[in-house]
Amino acid sequence: MKLNTPVEIKPLDKRLTYKDSILFVGSCFADEIGRRCAERYFDVQVNPFGVLFNPCSVSDCLGLLEGYGINAEGCSFIPDDVIETSGGFCSFHHHGSMARPTAQEFLDNVNQVLADASQFFYREGWVVVTLGTAFIYTDKDSGNVVANCHKLPADRFERTMIDADQVYDALNQYVAARPARQWIFTVSPVRHLADGLHANTLSKATLHLGIQKLVERYPNAHYFPAFEILMDELRDYRFYADDMMHPSAQAADYIFERFMDYVLADADRPLLAEAEKVRSMMQHKILNPGTPQSAKFEAQRNQALNSLLSALGRCPH
Repeated sequence: MKLNTPVEIKPLDKRLTYKDSILFVGSCFADEIGRRCAERYFDVQVNPFGVLFNPCSVSDCLGLLEGYGINAEGCSFIPDDVIETSGGFCSFHHHGSMARPTAQEFLDNVNQVLADASQFFYREGWVVVTLGTAFIYTDKDSGNVVANCHKLPADRFERTMIDADQVYDALNQYVAARPARQWIFTVSPVRHLADGLHANTLSKATLHLGIQKLVERYPNAHYFPAFEILMDELRDYRFYADDMMHPSAQAADYIFERFMDYVLADADRPLLAEAEKVRSMMQHKILNPGTPQSAKFEAQRNQALNSLLSALGRCPH
C-alpha cells in the first residue's frame, strides 16, 4: 500500500560541506531550517533583518548587505530610518523582532548586525532564500515597499501583488553577480490565510513561476521543494502547528532531513551524524548537578563538542 505521495528530489551536483558558509534569508521557514543548521554546527547567518516575507524586501536586504561592503556609511541605518511602533523602535526594513526600547539601541543593534552579516555575505558560500508571499505593502508617503507594517494604520499602505517577472527582477542581479555562489530558493509552505485561500494560492504560484525563471537561467540557482513536501507528501493536519498554517516541529524536522539529503556532500555525512550526537548531549538537562555522575557527563559532552569543533577546523571551547 502507498499512503502518501513521495516527492522525488535529485541531490545537487555541487554539494554543501561543513567548510561552507550558509546565509538564510526570507520567511519564518528560513528561520526554521537555518536554526536547525546552526544547531548542527554549520557556519550560518540567519535573517539579519528578521523574518522577510516578500521578494522585494529580500532584495532590499541583499542589496544592503552587498552595498555595505562597498560603502558602509551610505548603507548604514540612520535616525531617519527609525519609526516608533507598539513594540518599540524599528524600521520598515526590519521585522518587529528587531525592535528595541529606544531609537539609539535599535540603530546600534541593526548597524552591528548589518556589518557582521555583510562580511558574511561576501564569502563565496551558499545563500538559501525562502519566499513567503507575492503580496507587497508600499508606504504611500515614501513609495517604498516595507518589510513589515508594524501594525501601523492600514490606510498608510497600498497592498498589491507583484507578478512572476517582478519576482525574478527582484533577485536575478544577485544570482548573476557571483556565478561561484550557490543559491537555493524555496517557497514557504506556510499559508497566509489572511489573504484568503484563493489569493494565497495565486501568491504562491507567482513565487514558483518567478523562481523557475531564475533556475532555468542560472546554473548556480536551484529549487528545493519544501512547499511540495508539506503540501503533498505530508498531506495531513497532524503535520501542522495549532494555527493550521505553520508546519509542526515534526514536519520541519522531516523537511530538514530531506534538505540535508538534497544538499550535503556524502563525505560530510559522518560529521552531521556526530553533530547530531553532540547536539543531543548539549540539550540534555542535568537533573542532579554536582554529583560525580553529572560531572562525568559534563566532561564527556565537552570532550565530544571539542572533538567535533576540531574536526570542523574551529577553535574548541
